[in-house]
Amino acid sequence: MRHESDKQPGRFGPPGDAPRVIDQGSVWIMVAAPTLWAIHFVASYVLAATWCAKAGPALSEPRWIIVAMGVVCIALIAWLGMMAVRRYGGVFVIFEEITESSERGRDKFIGHVSLLLCVLSVMAIVFTTLPGFMFSTC
Repeated sequence: MRHESDKQPGRFGPPGDAPRVIDQGSVWIMVAAPTLWAIHFVASYVLAATWCAKAGPALSEPRWIIVAMGVVCIALIAWLGMMAVRRYGGVFVIFEEITESSERGRDKFIGHVSLLLCVLSVMAIVFTTLPGFMFSTC
């Protein structure tokens, strides 16, 4: 039974006309870097907890796996940061005021926020990795 509320919002033509996930004007670029940090956070703590429960109290082997995951995530976040600068014109100026009420102003805001979230996510990954180097046992 079809209702009026079952209709899809918006109109797209052929399948090639659908918007890309991370494209000009898309807000997905803002959540991609914190999502990578969250994945790294969960994966590293699950790895450490599983290692401590199964293999023993020494954290010498899993710390390098966590560092390798961190390096991969930081490389992906750096790529997202470059995309925020190139596509959206993001700049690393903290007290910049963006008051334009246009498509360009919106893109500049998305680029600015995305770039700052990339920096914050890299710092969070570094701080997630540090306990493995501070503590040698579970």
